[in-house]
Amino acid sequence: MNKFYFIFFIFILGCSLNTNSTFWSKTKKTETDKTVTRNLFKDTKPNEEEFNPKLLINLPKNKINNLNINFNNDGFTNNKVSNKNISKYNFSKIKNFSGFEPEMLIDKNNIYFFDSNGSLIKFNKESKMEWKKNYYSKSDKKNNPILFLASEKNHLFVADTNANYYLLNKISGNLIWKKKHTSSFNSQIKIKDGNAVIVDLENNLRSFSIKNGQMLWSVPTELTVVSSQKKQSIIIVNNLVIFSNSIGDITAVDFEDGEIIWQTPTQVMGFGKNITLRNSDLVSDGNFIYMSNNKNEFYALDLKTGLIKWKQQINSEIRPVIINDYIVTLSNQGLLIVLNKKNGNIIRINNILKNVKKKRRNNYYPVGFIIIENKVYVTTKNGRLFIINFSNGAIDKILKLDREKLQRPVYFDKELYIAKDNSIIRIN
Repeated sequence: MNKFYFIFFIFILGCSLNTNSTFWSKTKKTETDKTVTRNLFKDTKPNEEEFNPKLLINLPKNKINNLNINFNNDGFTNNKVSNKNISKYNFSKIKNFSGFEPEMLIDKNNIYFFDSNGSLIKFNKESKMEWKKNYYSKSDKKNNPILFLASEKNHLFVADTNANYYLLNKISGNLIWKKKHTSSFNSQIKIKDGNAVIVDLENNLRSFSIKNGQMLWSVPTELTVVSSQKKQSIIIVNNLVIFSNSIGDITAVDFEDGEIIWQTPTQVMGFGKNITLRNSDLVSDGNFIYMSNNKNEFYALDLKTGLIKWKQQINSEIRPVIINDYIVTLSNQGLLIVLNKKNGNIIRINNILKNVKKKRRNNYYPVGFIIIENKVYVTTKNGRLFIINFSNGAIDKILKLDREKLQRPVYFDKELYIAKDNSIIRIN
């Protein structure tokens, strides 16, 4: 009898009441965070960290010319999302999920992610599962691999924290080849002209042929005894690959042969100082590179030389967004900041946590954001989604999606998807 109840319980957890599919949870209305929303529109206390908080800024409605996935500048769209309904695709909890910051991969027609034992999952525009594939041994599954994904044409390139890297057919999910590296991976992956570039935990940038997995070249940078878990960032601009490492060096190399073009250190290193360093993702507009860190530094670097154009005091490990002449970023303390891209001057600062009691603000630690039409969607470590009017910086609402950390939101076909350690949340 006990066995029967156990099987029945597992069956209930794995089933869905959604008529759209057999694995998404039943659609329900989004819930607001009532502990904060009752004070959203009151401003009875001075906000010392804000600057020009009531300044109106209008985003351009025409085509933005510097949005590019290879530039990591993919955090803006003029499309809409309704925010009325929420559903989830659940799986068992992934260990170390929040430390490694995995991202969903989106192409024009599909979304790709993975579950707790490393199974890759492909969803289509209707949120229906196309396939689910797993190519791990029992020992690899026990290690709860974190997967990093990239694609080109019909190929899906995968690397993981178990030092595996392999290639799948995107249409069928079938394995084409699989290989083992000497070190685990912990970075974004970028692909160009059939070659994939990725940084391993030894702070080496590696280039692999996606045709057969052969390593084409390697660029070593300084290795430290203890490294931050923060995922390293890569961008490709023309024939340059620019990447960060765990000690704060930004390096540009030639995409064809890995020859170092320039290297800019952003930190004065001493023993153990890099352990707490957490950089934001690199972002480019095609001419300059922008990045920040949790050491209160925001940099603009010249793409061709690596020279620092300007430097601003902003404490952030969150990926910024470049929209024409604006840079939009979010500090670790919840300050939504708009800068002038050309000179780094701050145009406006809004404190999105000003109505949260100070003793509770750490619970609302921001994780990432995306701008959809004229709204800024900010995820937090306690499962909240802030929806902010970009024009005036006012908070429209705060949705209570979960109690645990949410990753940076992504937009896909008029819907918002947010990953966490045991589910994918869909908002439409």
